[in-house]
Amino acid sequence: MLPDSMTEAAAPLAALALATAWAGLLRWRRRPLTAGLGLALATLLGVVLLLGLTLASPRQLAERLPVLALAAATLALPLAWGRRGWLAFLLGLLAAGFTGWWMAGGPLTEADLLRAAPAGLALMLLVPLVQLEAAPPWRGVLAAVALLAGLLASGIPGPWVMLGLILLSASFGQQLAGGGAMPDSARLPFAMLLAALLAGPLLARGAAADWAAALAPLAPLLLGPRLTGRLKGWRASLLIILLAVLPVAAAWGLARLG
Repeated sequence: MLPDSMTEAAAPLAALALATAWAGLLRWRRRPLTAGLGLALATLLGVVLLLGLTLASPRQLAERLPVLALAAATLALPLAWGRRGWLAFLLGLLAAGFTGWWMAGGPLTEADLLRAAPAGLALMLLVPLVQLEAAPPWRGVLAAVALLAGLLASGIPGPWVMLGLILLSASFGQQLAGGGAMPDSARLPFAMLLAALLAGPLLARGAAADWAAALAPLAPLLLGPRLTGRLKGWRASLLIILLAVLPVAAAWGLARLG
């Protein structure tokens, strides 16, 4: 559920403040790539404030997020200083591989690897897709809004809604202060964290409402640009909003039926 006190609101508020201040300062200094790093740092701050930072074996799904956020910030560092080419490609592969492996439970044995393969491979494919499609201005924020709405509608227990709010706060602050397209240094951690927050409820509960909620950010993010190619103005905006609202409504209905 959403925070109902200032204590519970501290994590998303801190993420919003750090992302906005970081992006605004670096944009003022004309360093847009470094400004993008604020999203990763702000999300890491919010997640650690909410859950703490434990480096133990990731048996509890939500407890995998702090280490994932730390890995996302680490992988974004070279991109924040303009590293491109083969290094950027390698960092993207590492981001996708680590997200899939870590959120699948960090399997090490052959039996565990085989059992975790479907979820891990799906996440490995999802991360680069999100990273590619989240570039245009405000598209990542829209996906984060849809993710949060889907999590709320599904009624998933645990800290997932708060984690979604933290990601939304960080991405909104970065976009608001940074402006323009989301830079590589922000898109890589955003893709890792969005994919993880999609997968968490599916792996934890896997109810029909969770599957519907997972479509809420993916539909406008992946389908929106392709379905609105010939539309302009309010028609394109309306279609993208519908692509997000329909899965959210389905998740709400399925949660009530379940």
